[in-house]
Amino acid sequence: RTKRDVCELPFEEGPCFAAIRVYAYNAKTGDCEQLTYGGCEGNGNRFATLEDCDNACARY
Repeated sequence: RTKRDVCELPFEEGPCFAAIRVYAYNAKTGDCEQLTYGGCEGNGNRFATLEDCDNACARY
């Protein structure tokens, strides 16, 4: 997948219950948002920091 493909994916929290704070790009709003990731599965639209999310997606 390209960065563009990852940024177009909807955020998936996954089925686990770890409650990890991550950032994901919201293609509808054009912004990176802080969300809660369960810790397993999900997809590539998940970044450890706001800066990582912005660098990957905010300007595509």
